[in-house]
Amino acid sequence: MCAAGWSRHCQFVPIPSLEGSSLIDSLVALRSQLPERPVLFLGADQSVNAVSAELDRIEPLYRISLPPPEIVRALAEKVLFHELAERNGFAVPRGVGIASTADLTLLRHLAPPIVIKPSDKVLVLNGTVERAVRVNTLGEASTVCAQMLERAPMVIAQEWIHGPDTAIFFTLFSCDRNGKVVGQFCGRKVVCSPPAVGNTAVCIAAPEVADELSIQTIDFISRVGYLGLGSLEFKRDSRTGRFMIIEPTVGRTDWQEEIATLCGTNLPLITYDAELDRPSAKELPVSRPIAWRSSLEHRVPSGTLPRGTRTVDGYLRWSDPLPAFYYYGVDRLAARLVRRARRLLSLR
Repeated sequence: MCAAGWSRHCQFVPIPSLEGSSLIDSLVALRSQLPERPVLFLGADQSVNAVSAELDRIEPLYRISLPPPEIVRALAEKVLFHELAERNGFAVPRGVGIASTADLTLLRHLAPPIVIKPSDKVLVLNGTVERAVRVNTLGEASTVCAQMLERAPMVIAQEWIHGPDTAIFFTLFSCDRNGKVVGQFCGRKVVCSPPAVGNTAVCIAAPEVADELSIQTIDFISRVGYLGLGSLEFKRDSRTGRFMIIEPTVGRTDWQEEIATLCGTNLPLITYDAELDRPSAKELPVSRPIAWRSSLEHRVPSGTLPRGTRTVDGYLRWSDPLPAFYYYGVDRLAARLVRRARRLLSLR
């Protein structure tokens, strides 16, 4: 069970796995219980990989738009995306792919500080390897790459984009099955967890850069032949003012997707309407600034948010309280107990 499964707005159906052939078999079996061909939304990279590989089985049963499998793979793996970006002239930090210790000599082409990540994001989601490590010297970069290669077949090392976490922006978007952009939203991270290299903890709308990032996003969509839900993450280099692409998210809702809905752009609903060939849902006006927070444990530094901003928790809704009760009362409590047990065992 997960927090979302406790929502009164859904019917939770447990399946053995959210990846691989097990997911595909479960989706095929579930379709036989549904009266008509539904719209399929995915929420994890593992699920996108599985559905993309078996799209010829899934597409007749569910309405879902995905880029071609080779594009899904190129956008999902960091080294492949870096190569695609360089071929197409997208603004990305200088980087190199490292597949073996023999490749460590390539690091000399980079200027520290450097950030090192596994190429395959699924390894991070599975807890096999760290999400990202920032280092300040070539020697440290060589050591971290060698250590990461023990658990990942390939890593990418990139020059650090200078600037605070508040210089990280994102565009969330949806394209119909013909590649037409039917919805788009621009946001900005306010807090990352952990800082500098972590997930979105708090974010807000960023209308001040929406026009500029929209142009880059539409160019990206056109060049790669994108279909369906996706997003791009950018960081503005404090030295040049230029926006650099950090990474895309392909084929699924993004972690901070709800900020768009809270600000009046309901991208899942827009996607749903597009799959059913219905007019897109209208954007709703918002009377005051809104911030989305992934959980109550994150605090926003004083003065960071615009005055009068309303902060909305990622789990807590008084009209639908059970997801928050499960997450904070069961899931987080269990995690704390596990950490405490591990500390006690380490002291023995």
